[in-house]
Amino acid sequence: TIALVAHDKMKAMMRKFVRVHLEMLRDFQLTGTGTTCKLLREFGLEPIGSTESGPLGGDQQIGAMVVAGDVQAVLFFRDPLSSHAHIADIEALRRVADCYQIYFASNYRSASAILSVMHGNLKARVPDGMTDLAQT
Repeated sequence: TIALVAHDKMKAMMRKFVRVHLEMLRDFQLTGTGTTCKLLREFGLEPIGSTESGPLGGDQQIGAMVVAGDVQAVLFFRDPLSSHAHIADIEALRRVADCYQIYFASNYRSASAILSVMHGNLKARVPDGMTDLAQT
């Protein structure tokens, strides 16, 4: 499962990302915050649930999915030019992604690269091999 998240000022960029990568995204289970899931539905994608918005605990909910092993990548279109009241939640999500060694992108280009690698692995049926790394 891939979780998609975007700050308000980055929603347009995420919309472009989904439009450009739509065919690859169709091959994955997707989830995200409430607004993100609404955007995914506009493109005919059906997310497997959604969380609250980031400031209302959505980032923490996605972090819990990472800990549970339900999310293998977070594509987070972060706004680097604005301050955010829930910065601690954002940093906690990044930390959990690092602890569990999942893919974490914070901008368009890294999200595109990660999705391409994941899609290539999926099509080649190459196992990730990183799933048990957090337990070592």
